[in-house]
Amino acid sequence: MTLPESAFYVDTGYSWGALQAECVHVVDVMSRSLQRVHGIKSTSAVVTIDEPARAQIREIWDAVEAQWQTYFAALDDQAFQREIDIIYRDTAMTTPVWQTIFHFFNHNTLHRAEMRQMVAALGGAANPDMPFSDYCLANSR
Repeated sequence: MTLPESAFYVDTGYSWGALQAECVHVVDVMSRSLQRVHGIKSTSAVVTIDEPARAQIREIWDAVEAQWQTYFAALDDQAFQREIDIIYRDTAMTTPVWQTIFHFFNHNTLHRAEMRQMVAALGGAANPDMPFSDYCLANSR
C-alpha cells in the first residue's frame, strides 16, 4: 500500500505483470482453495483481473483471510485428513484436505515473494515480514 495507486497497474514484466493482476490471482486462489476444503467444486475464477481496484482487492483479501482463520480455528485431525474431490486444471482428483492446504501455503509464499519483488522494482518499500523460523522461535513452548 506504499505505492501510488497508478503503480498498482504498471506491468513489471514479472510473474503476472502488474501488482493488481498478481493480487487478484492470489486472492482468487485463496478463495477457491477455501471452497475446495469445504467440498465445493470450483472451476472458474471467483475474482477476475479486470474488476477490482486496490481497495476492493484489499477488502476481498481481508474477508477471505478471515474466513480462512475461522476455518483453521475449527480444524481438527479428522477434518485435516478428510478426502475431498476437486477439479484442478480441468482434471478431477481426490486429495486429502491437508494437501490442498499445503498447496495453498506454498502458492501464497511464492506469490508474496513475487509481489515483494514487484513492489521493490516499482520503487516502493516492501515491508519485511518476520521470517517463519523467527516466528517459530518467538512462539515456541
